[in-house]
Amino acid sequence: MRSRKKRDWGAYERKLVMRGEILIPIDVAEEWRWQLDKMNVGKEGSAFLYPDAMIECLSMWKCLAKFPYRTVEGLGGKIMAAAGIDAKPDHTTLCRRFNALGKKFYKERKQVNDGRPLYAIFDGSGLKVCNRGEWMHYKHKGKRKGFIRICFMIDAKSGEIIDFSATTESVGEQKKIRPMLKRAAKNRNIDKLAVDGAGDDWRNFELLKKLHIKPAIKIRANANPDLWPKDKRKMERMKEARKMQKWGYKKWAKKRKFGQRWQGETGFSCFKGYFGEYVFSKGMSHIKAEIGMKVHFYNQLRLM
Repeated sequence: MRSRKKRDWGAYERKLVMRGEILIPIDVAEEWRWQLDKMNVGKEGSAFLYPDAMIECLSMWKCLAKFPYRTVEGLGGKIMAAAGIDAKPDHTTLCRRFNALGKKFYKERKQVNDGRPLYAIFDGSGLKVCNRGEWMHYKHKGKRKGFIRICFMIDAKSGEIIDFSATTESVGEQKKIRPMLKRAAKNRNIDKLAVDGAGDDWRNFELLKKLHIKPAIKIRANANPDLWPKDKRKMERMKEARKMQKWGYKKWAKKRKFGQRWQGETGFSCFKGYFGEYVFSKGMSHIKAEIGMKVHFYNQLRLM
């Protein structure tokens, strides 16, 4: 009989408690005070400077609680006062610093050289650009605003988002697979990549072979490798299609551990559960900064 993996509920409960503790990090207030004094020594007339750690704390409130900027300003003032700090950032400064911090998170990727082979999962989903609801569009015949397409590459074991991308709905998921895979392969030891039918492209298979990554990409059901032209560029996809044809889908999925792809669905479900199904920013540049910030906080909460 197959044994089930038992969860350490005590450790899980401690993790949930720690997620609440990082929202009000009074224990690091002394470091904030030291950084503030160092950054603003001898300053006269120019804008007051705030450390990234302080702005990151307030931006987590913005993303998780979905507060307006002025509410975050008031919250930040109370946290600063409780920590014995007189200064507090205003809502304009918060908006500007949130965008700058988010753009930094969107561009940066964490490099881990622990040697652990990863089972990576690629998947995509969408986020609404406003929270008005479909009824408003129906009632007032409003123009459809579309949605933001987000693509994640997730570690199947830890649930960490190792790479991501945010685009408009006009850009398909399949166009983001190769750029994200190349970027992720530079920072992580990826052993296998799982993608649903959106990844069924001969160029993806050839890139995986070049990067020495095993494919777990679902071939389309109507694929017939016997009818394909003998193109050497497409041989890797042809080999995988023949294996699926020979083994059958169930056996192929078991050998490729394709069932682990559900971790990708879990990742999107948790992401939207934390931050909602819409973005609060306007303009693609600010939306990317928001997604970068939310992915950073998601990994913090997930890996804690």
